[in-house]
Amino acid sequence: MTPIGKRALLVGATGYAGRKLARYLLKDTDATVILSGRSRAKLEELQSSLRTHDPADRFELLELDAENLDAAAPVEFDLLVNATAEGPHNASLIQFCLDHQADWIDLQMTNELLSPPTGLRSEVERTGCRFVIQAGFHPGLIAALVRYAAQQMDAMDSAIVGSVIRDKAGLPYTSGVAELVESFRDYKSEMYEDGRWQKLKYAEYPKIEFEHGFGKLLTYPVEMPELRRLPELLPNLKSTGFFVAGFNWFADYLVTPLIMLGSRIAPRQTATSLGRLLSWSTKRFARPPYGTVVQVDAEGKREGRPVRFRLSLCHESAYTLTAIPAVAMIKQMLRRKVPPGIHLMGLCCDPVELLEDIERTEISITQRHDARSDATLCLTS
Repeated sequence: MTPIGKRALLVGATGYAGRKLARYLLKDTDATVILSGRSRAKLEELQSSLRTHDPADRFELLELDAENLDAAAPVEFDLLVNATAEGPHNASLIQFCLDHQADWIDLQMTNELLSPPTGLRSEVERTGCRFVIQAGFHPGLIAALVRYAAQQMDAMDSAIVGSVIRDKAGLPYTSGVAELVESFRDYKSEMYEDGRWQKLKYAEYPKIEFEHGFGKLLTYPVEMPELRRLPELLPNLKSTGFFVAGFNWFADYLVTPLIMLGSRIAPRQTATSLGRLLSWSTKRFARPPYGTVVQVDAEGKREGRPVRFRLSLCHESAYTLTAIPAVAMIKQMLRRKVPPGIHLMGLCCDPVELLEDIERTEISITQRHDARSDATLCLTS
């Protein structure tokens, strides 16, 4: 478990992701969790709901405005967990964390820590802090699953990661959805093939056979910084990429093209309105089966024979599938298993330990090995 006396400051505790993180931090670690947010009423409501999971009240409340940290009450913490979306307050939060010589983890798709200026990287290393970015499942688990799959064979040639998100209640609108919409401005339809990243034509987008009743679905390539660095870590890897299935016909064929257009013309000005439209479409046109799946299909050789390996994770809630891997990563950080510096979760975690921790939760995990001589991926164009 967690070393005694560790204190985690959870920023954005009352948001969708923050509430899930609070629950699993209390359930799966021994850390004292400092729940922070701008609304005292929302914090107290969260406090009441958490008492069912932690009767010992192993948490504290802190009114904290990330945009005005100078007015924050004195607080001591060992780890800052940033559950907010990317925003102008990020730089202040990072400095706030460094001033306390504390570690950091975030669930953001992008921020200044992804390509940090030399001075910031040096300051993190000088203070001995451990900064882990892009935690969760998307991003976060993607490279971790590929690294786990590589350990199941002697030489891995290909690893394709796919995901589908279909919540029965639809995708709730949050600042994270707006952040997702904004991310389309840098969209690249690429995968790694034959030693280089190559752009795919629409006709080349693959159909992936998903577990848990979803069947074969058309998927779209999504760039993941953590995958970009894998070929140098896994020299036998000749093919990899991350592909996401669509939400429904309306979101895929009407909303997504609007998002692509808006992201090129005025990404920040259109992010909120298009994010709300995307959220509405996932609720209005939701159809079973429901749930969130992320899986890796890998192939290579073991003991000289071709082998295929599939690992699939599933939960009904995308936010739960985000929070649990993030907390599993936090457990490794609290045990000092991550060296000082700035790291992507998918590349710095111990993938075996991460999956073992996740397997002890309510997330469904299936693994399948196939040692047939004609082993091929369940992947077609």
